[in-house]
Amino acid sequence: MARRPILIVVVAALVCAGALNLPAAEKATRKLSLLEREVRTFLETVSGLVQPLQTVANQAAWIASTDVSPEHTSARAAAEKAAAAVTGSKLVIERTSAYLAKPSELSDLSLRQLRKLQLAAAENPGTIPEVVSQRIEAEARQSAVLDSYTFCLQPLAGGKCGRPTSANEIDQILRSSRVLAERERAWTASKEIGRPLKPGLLELQALRNQIARAMGYPSFFALHVADYGMTVDEMMALMNATLEANRPLFDGLHCFAKHALADRFKRPVPKLIPAHWLGNRWAQAWPGLVEGTNLDPLFKNKSPEFIVRTAEDFYVSLGFARLPEIFWKRSDLFPVPSNSPRKKNAHATAWHIDGESDVRSLMSVEPNEQWFGTAHHELGHIYYDLAYATPEVPYLLRAGANRAFHEAVGELARLASQQIPYLRKLGLVRPGREPDASAALLQSALDSIVFLPALCRWHHDPLRARSL
Repeated sequence: MARRPILIVVVAALVCAGALNLPAAEKATRKLSLLEREVRTFLETVSGLVQPLQTVANQAAWIASTDVSPEHTSARAAAEKAAAAVTGSKLVIERTSAYLAKPSELSDLSLRQLRKLQLAAAENPGTIPEVVSQRIEAEARQSAVLDSYTFCLQPLAGGKCGRPTSANEIDQILRSSRVLAERERAWTASKEIGRPLKPGLLELQALRNQIARAMGYPSFFALHVADYGMTVDEMMALMNATLEANRPLFDGLHCFAKHALADRFKRPVPKLIPAHWLGNRWAQAWPGLVEGTNLDPLFKNKSPEFIVRTAEDFYVSLGFARLPEIFWKRSDLFPVPSNSPRKKNAHATAWHIDGESDVRSLMSVEPNEQWFGTAHHELGHIYYDLAYATPEVPYLLRAGANRAFHEAVGELARLASQQIPYLRKLGLVRPGREPDASAALLQSALDSIVFLPALCRWHHDPLRARSL
């Protein structure tokens, strides 16, 4: 806690004194306006302070996510508070607001950086440091609860578990089991995590909204939407228009799915599909509905390492370089052994630790279709990060165009990984034994188009997004 005022004083001193020795940059900017030069000095100074602090915060968050412990959770919160103290300092908030009030006098590059910095400051406003501190601590605790949770297929009295399981095993049951009782047990087990998470979620929702409103945004959702240069109404109008445009296709897929599943499980055709009938924990994709399109057998004799290396080869075939060695040394790609006491996040993620070459992925890869697609998706994030990690791109802009574009890059790669010509080229599908192209296309729609309601509505309106 004592580091925060020191950091703010450092930023103030550097910015106010213009204490940045950049003779080459000064030569290049002689013809620029005085305000543009001042802004560039400000941005370079703040970036020079934020980048190392954010790197330390990312490293601490990585350790806390890959080896959950109270000590690592505390270290994560401390590091994130230190980064927030600079990013959201009163000085940064005041300067960015003042500079953005004169857009006609600034370059597009400076304006883009200022807007990114302003949004980052709005998530960590030094005007209410105690609330920011509470929010960071709440997020760290919530992540620890999520990442250390043990799923249970056979709960016993007294909160004990007679049959611990993993997220991977639950996913496998939902993809392959034809026994509804077993599926319902697995699906219910996947949802029990909501009980320990709920109190923290309610606390976090209140803290995040309090922070956003203090900075002039109606909600934390509105603050995140602002990163797209849109209001909530504009974003939701776009999302609703997307849903309406795809509604005929979605309705057709839903009709096919409910009849196919009713036939599979020998049940009456439902109006809404019970979630445990579907092969995804969140019912946001509907795998395994079209006969003959299951790709799991293709990976039966392959290793988890093959999955990730093949995903890298995919990007190399597009002209990208091999992943830096640091990726293979520092990533956590495979499941934790069942007899290990270590707990880690079970959800696949990609990390850009330092805004430079330190890129990592956190996965629990097993040799099956789901992880084959996921590995292609996650490496899409990694390669997109690396594409921005160049001297020409200022640090404040290295997150990419926006979060949606990040996901689009990864999802395009996942879709490509399912294409029959690609699978044939890898030797996974033998000539004359390819899945039917029309069937594969239908299953692809059941894995992608049906995700749109969750994608478009989940963060804004969870109850509506759950309606199938």
